[in-house]
Amino acid sequence: MVDVPERVRPYLRRAYSVADSNPRGGEIELLVKTIGRGTAALEAIPEGSTLRLLGPLGNSFTISDLAGGARVAIVAGGIGAAPFPLLLAALRSASVACDLYLGGRNSRELSIRARFDRLVPGETILASDDGSLGEKGFVTEALARRLSAGARYARVFACGPMPMFAALAKVVGAAGVASEFSTEAEMGCGFGACLGCVIPGTEKPFIVSCSEGPILAPEKIRW
Repeated sequence: MVDVPERVRPYLRRAYSVADSNPRGGEIELLVKTIGRGTAALEAIPEGSTLRLLGPLGNSFTISDLAGGARVAIVAGGIGAAPFPLLLAALRSASVACDLYLGGRNSRELSIRARFDRLVPGETILASDDGSLGEKGFVTEALARRLSAGARYARVFACGPMPMFAALAKVVGAAGVASEFSTEAEMGCGFGACLGCVIPGTEKPFIVSCSEGPILAPEKIRW
């Protein structure tokens, strides 16, 4: 959770995935797309400024049970690719192969692909809604086509907008592939006090995304 100090707005911290980290140097990397007041405030701060961070919060992707030589898929929608540089490094260290499915509305939204050069221990599949780069259509459709053609994955990791998740849940459910979705919800506190980030659940009425997630199995979410 990131707070830009000395500003009236945004009043609350904003939640960001940790894209990468350097523990020895005491550094973390955030990948940010400017959309509203919070991201605009972050973009406008001068280099060398001080920010207040609260974290780490929430859970993480599960890879400890993946055997060396296994193959997984990452599905990312636009800036939903943000948490995956760190995951890709961990998968490479564990000798787990990975294909990256990266989708966006157009080629401009897929410019983030440059951050993943030399990180993906497998194939990178691009998809754009307008067909300006990669396969035309949704990234979930690109995954569905390959699963139908016989591709096999031990797990699918995903991050992106909720409509993408709803479509992806059907794809992985039909294929019987275990999956983990890093869900997006507006968070006020980041540790379960405000209940501003609840998501409809299947095992109970609501899931508190920040404290029980944000990474959840798709079958736990009521789409």
